Amino acid sequence: MKLNKLIMVGILALIGLVCFIETWHSNDVQNLQVIQSITGEITVRREGGWYIMIGPRKWTYPKASVEICNEKDKDAILMQFSNKSTAMLACQVGYRIDSTNDEQIIKLHQLVEGSDEKIWKIVQTSLQTAVQRVASQYTPSESVEKFEEFQAKITKAVIHDAELLEKGIDIVSFTCAGLPKYDNETIAQFNKQKEADLAKRLAEAEKIKLEAETVRTEANYKKEIAEFKGKADAETAKLKTEAEREKELATIAAQKQVEVAKLEKEKAVIEVERQKEVARVEAEKAFAVAEVQKKTEAENLEAIKLKAEQQVEQAKAKKQSIELSGAITEVQQAELDLQRDIAKYKWESIGKAIAGVTLPQMVTVGGDAKNGVNPLEQLIQTLTLEKLNGISPAPAK
Repeated sequence: MKLNKLIMVGILALIGLVCFIETWHSNDVQNLQVIQSITGEITVRREGGWYIMIGPRKWTYPKASVEICNEKDKDAILMQFSNKSTAMLACQVGYRIDSTNDEQIIKLHQLVEGSDEKIWKIVQTSLQTAVQRVASQYTPSESVEKFEEFQAKITKAVIHDAELLEKGIDIVSFTCAGLPKYDNETIAQFNKQKEADLAKRLAEAEKIKLEAETVRTEANYKKEIAEFKGKADAETAKLKTEAEREKELATIAAQKQVEVAKLEKEKAVIEVERQKEVARVEAEKAFAVAEVQKKTEAENLEAIKLKAEQQVEQAKAKKQSIELSGAITEVQQAELDLQRDIAKYKWESIGKAIAGVTLPQMVTVGGDAKNGVNPLEQLIQTLTLEKLNGISPAPAK
């Protein structure tokens, strides 16, 4: 009884496991699956993870692949140049089949019948066609001399090839692994060309050497001529420079004499003007001093006159008694003393006024155009007359 139960449990577990295997399925996100259900419907799954489907058929393709073509293996890319020479191209190709168009993926699946290798064969065929199309435009020598241009054109022809895109395949990277491997005839031709190029280079080097010798000889000859001419030019320039220097010094000396004469003339004019100004200032000073002295002398004379009049008034009281005695009266004596004092003061004042006048030591002498009178003498006479005329008794009040 227990054995039967164990057998039954085992059978159920096996059925459950089979059901799980046939019902639960998974996909890696890096892969693409083409799924055919038990009803015959075909779908494309790009997402990763588990999903439930009863008894489907599945074909898994990697979304991205990288293939290396070595010139030594069967996958090498054969190319033929414009001169019919051949070569093998080693390269690395990267392509993807994750088109978003399910119909394209299903058609590609039907074409390759679930084989990754057949997809690579399709890519290889398209690659061979594109490379050959570019190679036919070059010779082997040109492919070497213009390798960067050659490789760029192949890359442009291969990347995103339109024919492959229609099948859901997209070449996304392409790199040449160096120069192509040329056939033996091409290599022999390269060797001959190298020998010819070497001979040509040797001939060109010899030619360049001879040309350099010629240039050096001409340069030495020109150098000698240039040195001789340079010395002669230097001597001529030296003589010319000395002559120009002497001429310039003579010109400077002449200009200096002119400037000195001009300055002396200006200095004389300034001195004359200065003397005129000094004479004018001294004259004004003399006039001012005379005016002050005139005013002072007038005041002093007025004081003497008042004093004398006072003495006269004091003497009038005694006049009668003195007249009776027959002697000189005090009034008469006072008048005589007054006249004497006035005369004495007058002449002393004239002397002081003339002695106080400071005449200029240097004057500009020039006569009056009309009467020939000396201005300095006229100034002295004027000051003297003013002094004399100003010293006189004040009028009686």
